[in-house]
Order: sequence, then structure tokens, then C-alpha cells
Amino acid sequence: MTRTTGTAVEAADAPSGTRDEGREPAAPGGPWEVRRSGGGGGHRRGRPALEVYEHGELLDVLVVSRLSARLLRGARRSTDGGRRLSFAWGRLPAHGALPVVEFSAGRLPLRRRARPAAPAVTVSGVFWLAWAEGPFSTVTVRDSTGDAPAERLRLARARARTTGAHDGGAA
Repeated sequence: MTRTTGTAVEAADAPSGTRDEGREPAAPGGPWEVRRSGGGGGHRRGRPALEVYEHGELLDVLVVSRLSARLLRGARRSTDGGRRLSFAWGRLPAHGALPVVEFSAGRLPLRRRARPAAPAVTVSGVFWLAWAEGPFSTVTVRDSTGDAPAERLRLARARARTTGAHDGGAA
């Protein structure tokens, strides 16, 4: 997931409380890759940005913003070698603490099987990533202070890998 090109992804303040700055977070596998970038030639100059790729194609770009207080930006699921993988990402709250991220499965609230908080890491001090292995269908993200309502998304299925060059639509 976090095969980076150009700039390494920083991981800090993992849920266990350990600090691992400057190192790449453990990759969950699957079709995802993240890259950090920023305006003006690097994240230290300009606004930090996080690019999320799926099978090498750009899926999402997050930029630091004061316009939205939303924590959860996107969530996907995929199967890789028989393993069911889930991945979610978003922006850190204003106070900078990692949110609580829970992947769950089941359609009815009484049947919903929640997993303990998924491991999450920070990227560039303003974004977060989390992943889990299992048959999950939704992700719920809560501000660790409880100051904001929980956000929930249904996991979108990862697109199938495409092979071959684009032919520009010619038949």
C-alpha cells in the first residue's frame, strides 16, 4: 500500500502509542499506494497533500483545508491472494490526534461485528491512514476527544486491475 515514489510516508503516534517518525507504515498489501506531496516542490513548502492510488491510477487527492472538518475522506476494500483487505484515509482533526477507526461487517445493527480500533498512522502531520484484514463492509471514524459526531462510510470495492495500453476508444 505505501510504496512511495520520491518522498517517504511518515508514520507517527500509532494507536499503541509508539512513535515511528520518518519510517514507512507497515503495508497491508492490496492494490493501494499513497504518496505525499505539496505545492512548490515538497510538503514543507506549500500546502501538504496526500495522493491515494489504486492499481497505479490516481484515486483521490487530499489537501489541507479549513473548509471541511470531516475526518473520513475515503474507504475501499479488495481481495488480494485470498485475503480480504480494507483501507481508509482522511484528515486529522484540528487538535492533531489520531481518530478512532473501526471497520465492521454485517447489515443489521444487532449483527454488526466491530473490530477493535484499526491501526492508524499519521502522514505529514495532517492526514491519517488505517487498514484491516477481514470481511468488512463499513468503516466508522470518531474524533478521539468525542467532540464531533462519528462519520461512517460503506467500503467501495476496489476496481479490477486493468492491463494493456489505452487505445483511445478505437475499436
